Amino acid sequence: MFVSTSLAQEKRFELYGFSQIDFSASNSSGSISGFNLRRINLIGEFFLDQKIRVLSDIEFKGGTDITPNDPNSVGTLKVSRAWLEYSVSSELKVRAGKMITPFGLYNLIHDASASYFAVDPPLLYSDLKLFPSLPSNRLFAKYYTGVEFLGTFDLDKEGSQLEYSVGIGNGRGLSITGDDLNNNRSLSARIMYRPSVFRGFQIGSSFYTDRNFEGIGGVKNDLEYAYGIDLQFENSEMQIQAEGLASSYKIINGNRITAGISYIQIAYTFFDVLTSFVNYSIVLADLSNNNSVFSRFNLGLNYAISPNLFLKTEIQFHQSEEEFSENNFNVFKISAAIAF
Repeated sequence: MFVSTSLAQEKRFELYGFSQIDFSASNSSGSISGFNLRRINLIGEFFLDQKIRVLSDIEFKGGTDITPNDPNSVGTLKVSRAWLEYSVSSELKVRAGKMITPFGLYNLIHDASASYFAVDPPLLYSDLKLFPSLPSNRLFAKYYTGVEFLGTFDLDKEGSQLEYSVGIGNGRGLSITGDDLNNNRSLSARIMYRPSVFRGFQIGSSFYTDRNFEGIGGVKNDLEYAYGIDLQFENSEMQIQAEGLASSYKIINGNRITAGISYIQIAYTFFDVLTSFVNYSIVLADLSNNNSVFSRFNLGLNYAISPNLFLKTEIQFHQSEEEFSENNFNVFKISAAIAF
């Protein structure tokens, strides 16, 4: 981390980031094995004073080149976050700009893979292909542009806390001008409780709604809703996480159905540096008829080479019907995750 200060003006600038490079191999038909520079994020924070800060997050992902007019250039360079925050108190902060949607345990951190054990985040945070004739889609927006209110309340002197976040912004609409301006408003909210009587435990709930231009079920500008609940317990050796999400959307025939995703992950750390973990996820396109689309079972190890460098290995067992294939397949992944 690079820090620059000016005592005369009481300003401070911090520069830091993270990176991830993967190797993957699969026995799935038509799969490609090899290395992938998954992402590099460069984050700058500028503290104007004790109450005002500005954050920018520039991300390069998914390729090795972003040369203009080159058909072989597949990399993406984007602004993941850019916001201004004013802190009234620890109980109330106001942000404006482009932000990550406050939803669940992983959405705020899942690009920063050095901050969690597995190579990939849970399926709940991925693009999912629920119908063979439709493109993959997330069940809630990863980003939004607007205003967010957030804070933390200390509920007692023993350490109980309540965290909240409420965001209002532009939804996943389409603007003919190519910018983020649209009339499809989004509303997101998250609340999390940490009781002092059960150290290391927290429970949270999330909500998101907007009009999705693509539509999970193929209906353009569909008004969609996502509801989530999450649990986590952790101490110096063990971490247990579980989440469930229900997403309400409309399909082509006009009926509204609800998709569901849930997972549980258990991790245990040996010798302070070696963590083994298991994760089971299941995705259902329609909860009403228990039509399981696919599931994934992960076994993995995370080795902390240093406080800022992590080597991860993982085997993913994908059960039938993912991508609407009748065959099961497995994926082996190795990842180096770096925080700098």
